[in-house]
Amino acid sequence: MFSHSTTTHGTLLARVSDPTDATAWAEFCAQYEEMIRAFARRQGVFGSSADDIVQDVLMSLTKAMPGFEYNPAKGKFRSYLKTVVVRAIFRLRERDRRASSLDEHHADGGSGDETSLEDVWEEEWRQQHLRRAMRVVESEFNATDLKCFQAYVVEGAETADVAARLGVSADQVYSAKHRILMRLRSIVAAQVEDEG
Repeated sequence: MFSHSTTTHGTLLARVSDPTDATAWAEFCAQYEEMIRAFARRQGVFGSSADDIVQDVLMSLTKAMPGFEYNPAKGKFRSYLKTVVVRAIFRLRERDRRASSLDEHHADGGSGDETSLEDVWEEEWRQQHLRRAMRVVESEFNATDLKCFQAYVVEGAETADVAARLGVSADQVYSAKHRILMRLRSIVAAQVEDEG
């Protein structure tokens, strides 16, 4: 949908600070919605409640972003976004607790210690980079290479099985794996550097 190379992280955040830039908001949502939802699920928030978290976070950001000036020296945007997401989950749990007297585990936020919460957030942040990089890779590689990569790397199928299923040589399977992994590493490294 939106190419990695067309919008840098800083540029996107600057554009989102303009409430009239609907395209920037669409790009922002495409980039972060899935990560927010995945993090919420890992905190025990599922279904429509996870959608509520995404909407709560986006509403909070629409209020906070006008006039926002991204300055990596003051802190990383991902830390700010994590705070907004964690607060949204806490608010949802507080509403649920008041409405239906959930057990103590859920009432305290269920997030465990801060280190665990930080680890989960960082893992989701890495996964978000990988998802973005895969969208670029999917537009750059042919269908056979992508099927080889999916079957061999993602699904963990044996080389011979992948080659036989797709009608290619084992060397082609290895080559697709190597080229796609190298490209993914390059894209993710550029994304991380772009974030500052």
